[in-house]
Amino acid sequence: MSEFKIDFFELCFLAETCIPPTPIARAYFWKKLIDEYYHQLSNNQRETMFIAITRHHKFDIDNEDCKLFYNRYDSLNQYKVTTNFNDKIEITDCFLHDGKFHKEINRYIQDKYIIEFNNKK
Repeated sequence: MSEFKIDFFELCFLAETCIPPTPIARAYFWKKLIDEYYHQLSNNQRETMFIAITRHHKFDIDNEDCKLFYNRYDSLNQYKVTTNFNDKIEITDCFLHDGKFHKEINRYIQDKYIIEFNNKK
């Protein structure tokens, strides 16, 4: 599949049209916004996106997908998690969601492997 470049403001407009609940194609974009595009944005762009989306009238923090976006993009909810898995120590950037440190929407670190965690702020 071809990739297209869009600027940050176009990305924000697209994100606004995909605020859940939405049809499946838009839901797929929303997942990518959380799992992939987050890592491609600067801290300033993340903050701008967070403010724009969470202030939008369609944004509902009680919606699970909106809550995932909120937790991923909230700068105060970002952690460095140190793990020990099979005697291999790693530090991973995560966000806290429903009491679990997530790397992505469907990937989180099991508590038994966590040595320590620190808020990045």
